[in-house]
Amino acid sequence: MNKEAQELELRNIMQGLEEFATFMSFRGNSAGLRILRVESVEQPERVKSKKRTAHVINIPQQALNRSTSF
Repeated sequence: MNKEAQELELRNIMQGLEEFATFMSFRGNSAGLRILRVESVEQPERVKSKKRTAHVINIPQQALNRSTSF
């Protein structure tokens, strides 16, 4: 299989697992389920974002009064 076919197949599998998990959560009976393993995953360190600045445009008060009057 090429990479696109593998990706499509994986998406289908993930969608099926999500639907199954939703179904099981509404069903509410977990007697036949067993947790096989719990793993922790290390989270990547957050990259510090650059401070963003905004360009503020001042609108004269007179222009606002004209545009909002009926």
